[in-house]
Amino acid sequence: MLKKVIMSIPLNIDEHFFTSINLGLLNNIQNKNLKCTFFKPISQIEKYNFNHTNSILKKYYPNIKLINSLKINDINLLNNTIKYNSIINDIIKKYFQNINNTDIFFIEGMHSIYIEQLLFKLNCDIANIFNIEIIFITSIFVKYETLEEIKSKINILFKNNLFNYNIKKISFFIKEVYDKQNHNPFFYNLNIFKENKLKNKKIIHNTLISLNDNTVCIPWLKNFIFGINLKYICNYLKCNTINIVYNRIKYILFFNKFFFIKKNFFTKSLVIISINDIESIKKIYSIISKNIVCNSILFTDTISANNTNYFFLKIIKFAKIKKITILYIKNNIYDVYSKLQNIYKYSFPVYDHKLIFNIIKYISPYIPENFFLKKYKNYKFYISPYIFKYNLIEQASKLKKTILLPEGDEIRILQAASICSQKNIANCVLLGKKNKIYKIAKIYNLNLTNIDIIDPDLIRDNYIEKLMYIRKHKLLNEVKAIQLLKDNMVLSAMMLKQKEVDGIVSGANTTTANTIKPALQIIKNLPRFSIISSIFIMLLSKNILIYGDCAINPNPNYKQLAEIAIQSWETSKIFNINSPKIAMISYATGNSSKGIEVEKVRRATKLVKNKFPTLMIDGPLQYDAAVIEKIGKHKAPYSLVAGNANIIIFPDLNTGNTTYKAVQKTSDIVSIGPILQGINQPINDLSRGSSVEDIIYTIAATVIQTKLKNKT
Repeated sequence: MLKKVIMSIPLNIDEHFFTSINLGLLNNIQNKNLKCTFFKPISQIEKYNFNHTNSILKKYYPNIKLINSLKINDINLLNNTIKYNSIINDIIKKYFQNINNTDIFFIEGMHSIYIEQLLFKLNCDIANIFNIEIIFITSIFVKYETLEEIKSKINILFKNNLFNYNIKKISFFIKEVYDKQNHNPFFYNLNIFKENKLKNKKIIHNTLISLNDNTVCIPWLKNFIFGINLKYICNYLKCNTINIVYNRIKYILFFNKFFFIKKNFFTKSLVIISINDIESIKKIYSIISKNIVCNSILFTDTISANNTNYFFLKIIKFAKIKKITILYIKNNIYDVYSKLQNIYKYSFPVYDHKLIFNIIKYISPYIPENFFLKKYKNYKFYISPYIFKYNLIEQASKLKKTILLPEGDEIRILQAASICSQKNIANCVLLGKKNKIYKIAKIYNLNLTNIDIIDPDLIRDNYIEKLMYIRKHKLLNEVKAIQLLKDNMVLSAMMLKQKEVDGIVSGANTTTANTIKPALQIIKNLPRFSIISSIFIMLLSKNILIYGDCAINPNPNYKQLAEIAIQSWETSKIFNINSPKIAMISYATGNSSKGIEVEKVRRATKLVKNKFPTLMIDGPLQYDAAVIEKIGKHKAPYSLVAGNANIIIFPDLNTGNTTYKAVQKTSDIVSIGPILQGINQPINDLSRGSSVEDIIYTIAATVIQTKLKNKT
């Protein structure tokens, strides 16, 4: 049974520390005998690879289930809305395919110093999608950051990046680095441990703990903790070898004749000397000839091992006897120094098993004993917008329905149809001239292989008699029928009426009236309703709301308003809106005011309650009382809907349309609609400003509406 979903997110940190913390956390999970599934959503973007943890787990942790990661060949895909959403959908799909039969689902965020900002947004989006526990892995620099600066850093992190994210818990794993300017952890510094710095460390650690009880500070001096694999250095610098003993070193020493000799220091060091520095070579020869143990020596500025330097040759002779590694490289000492500054910075030694287990051994004591066993408090689960859209597409693809698109030569329609076909969202049929459509498709490189194209001029005559029969009460004659069928929307409605297709999506280039009028005249409303209406599905960051009616009825009476509420409730069920709660909106809440408009809302609410006594509905409610829990409890303390409404019914079109557009534009959210309801068969209208993404989701919504078409 799933206990936790956790995601680690790097923030201004090197890859070594980020991977190390994740390994420590995963080892802790294993030690608790918890089943774990590990997921790295994206392992590679172009040349940037972040698959190190996956490689280590595959080699050393066979009991942890690994999910195959995505690979992205073009980084620009992350800046394309449709492509980005497709990537997110693939991530969600992998999540749901592997979420069962595990205790801990561990998601490791993406990390690369080259594209850090882009990946941080992607990481936060993924965390928000699954509303999960976040572990931020970051760093502080003791010498240069005051306590106030550290507090500010954490506060900024919360406000700027987490304010809009619904998460269960935040934890910080903080890397402490003692001296940002003077200390590179791979180079020796005799003054690394000073009393004042250790004292400072304790103060900072205690302060962070008081700020957040989920903060863990880890002193991080890689050379003292892990040591460096000499083989890795040799391969990294492309050294030549004379005598090989691959040991592990803790220090890299650029040697000179004035260097102070510390007991046992050379046993842990790689000594680097220029072949041109004769005095230093004499000094190092003197050291090793006195039986002082030396680990390894790297000579720079050396083209060949056949050097005539007397002491160089003597050192080689001693090295073979005393098992000292001797390396040489043609680069000068400054080049070597520069290269070593970045060793391990951009990669992780995934095949160095001793180093890996040293890392885990060091990290593990810092992880709180009950870190993976704490239960969440006051956590409210919700379906995020991305998951709602994913479910919409998945649900539509299972129904295998055919959707007619009358505006077949409109570029946005073609792009949406191509994507819907590729993802099996719907079988799309285009109305239009084949030559024109294929010409546009070629220009925009669109694949229309599995999409049917029907020339409307070749089929109009097929529906003349049928249209005359449907409109016989209006005394429609043949001439008028021929004239009406020249309108592709009328023709499309006739095709739907004859059940040649399952639904229609139109309106990219026409008005709502052009879509609605044929629907009313030919398809007609469901017998139990006197009107058709519309809703928008508003994908807010922390909630999914339905707004109705925002597109069709200018000023419904109380009976019509009740019908809109019932239609919206029925629609909410086919879109899997959990626990529908209907708020009938007015400018007053409860009995706080009187007036014609308030009374209309009150009567509509009462009518719905009488028809459906178990339905959760309340009104009149002001908008804030309907959707904000704190205000709802204050203004309507006895209401079961106030503060938690997810179906919002507006009293008129002016209020509904204005509110929908204000919320959509100011909150920068995705809205799906308008979705028409109360009609015999699914027909949906597009906004003339619809994006390709809007059209795709409207097509998916139309497919899902087919589940209601035969209900009477």
